[in-house]
Amino acid sequence: METRANYTAVGAFVLALAAAAMVFVIWLAKVQFSKDYQPYYIMVSGTVTGLVQGGPVRYRGVNVGTVTDIRINPENVEEVRVTVEVPADTPIKTDAIASLEPVGVTGGVYVEIAGGSREAPLLKEKVSGIPVIPSRPSSIAAVLSRAPEVLEHLITISARLSALLNEDNQKAIGTTLANLATASGHANESIRNANLLIVDLRRQAETLSRQAETLLVTANNTVGKVGKDTGVITAQLAQTTKEINRLSASLAGMIEENREPIRDFTSTGLYDLSQLLIHLQDLTANLSRVTRRLERDPADLLFGGNSGVKTE
Repeated sequence: METRANYTAVGAFVLALAAAAMVFVIWLAKVQFSKDYQPYYIMVSGTVTGLVQGGPVRYRGVNVGTVTDIRINPENVEEVRVTVEVPADTPIKTDAIASLEPVGVTGGVYVEIAGGSREAPLLKEKVSGIPVIPSRPSSIAAVLSRAPEVLEHLITISARLSALLNEDNQKAIGTTLANLATASGHANESIRNANLLIVDLRRQAETLSRQAETLLVTANNTVGKVGKDTGVITAQLAQTTKEINRLSASLAGMIEENREPIRDFTSTGLYDLSQLLIHLQDLTANLSRVTRRLERDPADLLFGGNSGVKTE
């Protein structure tokens, strides 16, 4: 009895589970069938190798639909007509562009829809009642389409390189490289010599600077000493001038007091005495002039009119 009751419970549970699964499948199918889809045509001018029915359709990288049909365009045998279905509420705009893009390295491709601005209207232009999304070659297709041209350029470049690198040109290039190495060595030697010259010039400049400072100190000391000596000489000359003036006055007084005896002496010594007085007056004038020059410019009198140092 207990075994029969267990079988009955298990059978009832299995039947209930199967009924629930059937209800879920029916509900899911109802949801799928009740959803509206919008078909679109995509006219591809290149190959569609790797694209299969049921393949994904992505809009800006988001899965939005599937590929439902792939066939030659009956109106233009140079095109492949790809039919895709996306939800009716997917905003496919007039400036949207479709392309076939590779799926990794597996060789498969999918439909990628890109572009579409917010201001653009929804795509409504139709062919046989179905809107057509404009297409462009994929990035790989663009590269492959230019492959023959690129290969031709590579062959041309290779031929030119072979002609350029013949035996004669290789020898010329070797000679040029050797000359460059020699010139580089000479340039390095010239740079070293220039550095040595700069160091020597700097040393000489420092020596000249020290000598100039020493000469300036010596000149300042000499000028100071000359100034002191000039003051002493000026004072002595002034005193001498005063003595000469006093002597001249005394002689004049003596002559005035002894005019009569001197008149008697005129025939023999008056002329000599007159010459002596004239020389004394000239000497007095010269001493006065020297004194003024010393007071005005001692260096001009001592160094002969050139206060600087003559250099060659």
